[in-house]
Amino acid sequence: MSQTRPPAQPPEHEDAPGGAGQEATPLTNTADLAGPGANTGLADVQNPAGLTDTKNLKDHTNAAEPRPPTGPARSLPGPPTGQAAPPPPVARAAPHLSRPGVRLVAAPLGVTLGLLAVAAFGTGFVGRFRAAETPEARSFTSLLEFDLWSALVGASIALYVAVAYAMAYAVRQRWRHPVDRPAPWAVGVLLAGAFLLMGAVFGVLRFFMPPGTTPVPLDGLWWRMPLLLVLGMLAAVPGAVGLWDVQCRLLRLSRRLPTEPDVLPPVGALRELDRAWRDALRFLTGGSLIISTAVVDAGALRNALLAHGMSQHAFPASSVLLYGAFFSVMFALVFMPVVVLWRSVAGRLVEATVRIPEADELTEEWVERRARLVAFLRLNVSLPKVLAPAFGILAPLATGVISLFLPGGGQ
Repeated sequence: MSQTRPPAQPPEHEDAPGGAGQEATPLTNTADLAGPGANTGLADVQNPAGLTDTKNLKDHTNAAEPRPPTGPARSLPGPPTGQAAPPPPVARAAPHLSRPGVRLVAAPLGVTLGLLAVAAFGTGFVGRFRAAETPEARSFTSLLEFDLWSALVGASIALYVAVAYAMAYAVRQRWRHPVDRPAPWAVGVLLAGAFLLMGAVFGVLRFFMPPGTTPVPLDGLWWRMPLLLVLGMLAAVPGAVGLWDVQCRLLRLSRRLPTEPDVLPPVGALRELDRAWRDALRFLTGGSLIISTAVVDAGALRNALLAHGMSQHAFPASSVLLYGAFFSVMFALVFMPVVVLWRSVAGRLVEATVRIPEADELTEEWVERRARLVAFLRLNVSLPKVLAPAFGILAPLATGVISLFLPGGGQ
């Protein structure tokens, strides 16, 4: 019979993985220790886990004690000769995080060059194409102030294209998922409303500012100014459609909010509210850029006319301010209902999520939860402060318009 070790003593030599080969101590079955016909209680004491082999018992007791390999470290095999190395794990898991290709690098450059081309086309076509066919027009177009106005006209057209693309892209992102996409008839209604608004704006301007009100010595004036006005309103169409889509989505969310005291708001309501606010501010910023650009163009034209010899009474500065105020009011008719509805829905969400308990049930945890939700939804901030980032572009215009109606403001 071979000699065995007591169960409590560790083996003298262990065959570590990766180490040098050593002669292991022979292991025998515990059943052989007792011999034939002997009591099996000794095996049960030495093997409490119910294992019959001492090797399995050693592996069972030392499974949670990993041992470092004692052999030499082995490196991973490299790629075969003549083949490129495989991409790093990050590039394989997320290809969009790898190095951009030629198309991605050339896209921003192409956008900038394209906008410059649009600006040059606008300056040449709207500002100068067949604009000096009479002696008076040639005298007017030779002024430096006219050069500035024509350059601003081209830059404005390029800005209209950029804003229209950005607003259209934002609308497309809102309609990216089929569940968020409105029906074709709804899209048609929104577009019809946008073009109806354009017609109303154009009609109001034609009524209060008929052709010939401000004599501008520029040939082809009858089509230049309307074209510039139409381009600006077309650039504002995606923003108006996006704001109306935000309002429709808010109305749908308002219907889903519970009115019962023990019913929680729907899942994702807070996320939808936050997205609606960010999209509304994006559309507001686009409209503010268009309006401010139109006001700058009108001011540059006034400076050119004053340099040509026109009196200030024929084209007062208040006309430029009122021109921009008109567009601001028309845009506010589209934007302000969205803001009012958004704050109303946000307040209802707060009431449905963190309801006001009885006076004796107020706790610090409830106050903290409600204050955190109110701060996230910006309900504790006044509306002018919230809209300041987007309305900051029109702040000088609003100040100038208000000063016209104050005592001594128009002097």
